[in-house]
Order: sequence, then structure tokens, then C-alpha cells
Amino acid sequence: MQWEKREKQRNDQSKKKYMAKEILEESKWLAALSNGDFEAFNVLYKKHHRALYFYALKLSNNPHEAEEIVQSVFVTIWETRHIIDPSQSFSAYLFSIARNQFYDTLRKKVTESCYSDYVLQQNNLIADDLEKQIEEKEIYEIIHKLLKQIPKHRQEIFRMSREENMTYKQIAEKLQISENTVDTQIRNTLNFLRKELLKYLRTILFC
Repeated sequence: MQWEKREKQRNDQSKKKYMAKEILEESKWLAALSNGDFEAFNVLYKKHHRALYFYALKLSNNPHEAEEIVQSVFVTIWETRHIIDPSQSFSAYLFSIARNQFYDTLRKKVTESCYSDYVLQQNNLIADDLEKQIEEKEIYEIIHKLLKQIPKHRQEIFRMSREENMTYKQIAEKLQISENTVDTQIRNTLNFLRKELLKYLRTILFC
């Protein structure tokens, strides 16, 4: 019994020493990465790629999307290498970026899907008589005109999302605002477009 206890203590000590060595070594690579060392980047990429991929796969349930998330995360790591804190858990930092990017992309897809569904729904409503009076091109010209009616900062956020395909996080960082603010502004814009476009279509229907 005593022998088993001592053996367990030795194993625990060995594990702690190994973990401490790993942490120290990784801290050195992270410090080198922050100075632009591409070799350090490759070492960290190879070390964390597998775990990050399976984490992304668990989130997305799609191998292709999981790999895209991994690549996007490491692009972010390289672009923001100067602000990485070597004293913090790098794996936790990677998972946090992956999680944020996944939900940011998911939120954007849902918003775009709702907007697309709405436009399609309106086109179906006017499929017969109205279709002869208004073409799809005209609808998008109306949307373009409607966008000019909203505040300029909201226009900018909406165009960055729809025309430049920027994520909420990228928009937030560029404009130095929160992601929640970006989300709110885009949702407000979509609500405005839905309301005004519906009013316009009703005018045509009952004119």
C-alpha cells in the first residue's frame, strides 16, 4: 500500500515537471512569435493544429468548416502576434478565437439567410401581376436608395458586412466598437429595409 502511494507521488511529480517544462518551452516559442519569428509560428501550428481542429469540428460538425476555422484562427494569431501574452494559456486563447469566429460566422449566415428569405418571399408575393411591373433589378435599386436614408455610420457597418464580407469582429475592431453594437446596427438596418420595402410593394399592389 505504501509502495503504491509512493509510486503515485513519483508519477504525479514527474507529470508536474513535464508540464512545467512544456509550459516554459511554449512560453519561449510564444515570445519568439511575438517578435515575428515564423519558425516559432510553425512549431506552435504543428503542436496545436490537431486539438484545435477537433474542437472546431465539435463546434461546426463539418470537416471543411472546421479546417477553415483552424486556418482563420492561425491567420489571426499571426496578424495579432504582437499582443499575445506568453504567460497565458495559448491553447485556451486558440479555442476562444475559434469559438468567437464560429459564432460570428453562424450569426452572419443566419442574418443573411433571413434577409434572402424575405426578398424571395416578397418576389413570390408579386410573382404574377406585380412581376410584370417590377423587376428584381428595380427592387435592389430601391434597397440601395433606402440605405441612403439611414445614418452614415449604420450604412458603413452594413456595407462592410454585405459588400466587403467582413465579420462582425473585423468590423468591430476596425471601427473600435463592440460586436454587440455591430450586430444591433445590422439588425436595425434589416428591420428598416423590411418595413420600407414592404410599404413600397404594397403601394404597387394597390395603386
